[in-house]
Amino acid sequence: MFLLKYPLIPVLFALILSAPGPARAVEVQLSSGRTLETGLAEARLVAELGAFAVIAGRSCIACDENTSIYLHRISPRDKRVSAGRESPATPERYTYPGDYRDYLSEELVEKTRLFYGQCYEGQAALLWLSEYRVEGDWQKDEFLIVFRDGGMEERYNEGRQPGRLHTGHADCRELPGIDAETEP
Repeated sequence: MFLLKYPLIPVLFALILSAPGPARAVEVQLSSGRTLETGLAEARLVAELGAFAVIAGRSCIACDENTSIYLHRISPRDKRVSAGRESPATPERYTYPGDYRDYLSEELVEKTRLFYGQCYEGQAALLWLSEYRVEGDWQKDEFLIVFRDGGMEERYNEGRQPGRLHTGHADCRELPGIDAETEP
């Protein structure tokens, strides 16, 4: 009788039951066979550099967030590795390589390439070579992360890209870029 008196109740109830739940985090398998709990949606392993796993993923589904690069420290002793336990609760988010267009004007505003592996003086590194449109001109920048025994060291070079010289090393690979829009 209640359902007949209020005909929208069954429809609302059905909508609630069919609504997608929260994004489920994806685990990735490391080269050692261990599993890394990333806390990310659509996660995939890009590389393992030193004591770090380089992961591509998103922190949400059905949102305007682009795929990004995340770094997770991995410990050699655990069979299952939890990103939350081994890394900061919210790992740093880095740009995924590709050509980015402004989401409003559709104008190309950024071109980024990402190299990983032995990309800095024979050491494990991540190297971003970026070009940004600034007041109509393109500015070239470089962001480098070198992985050392004690952790990682970051360097930023504005207006130049000296790391480009190291990208020819046989063990320095480029992650293919995507075509994407900037986030609102």
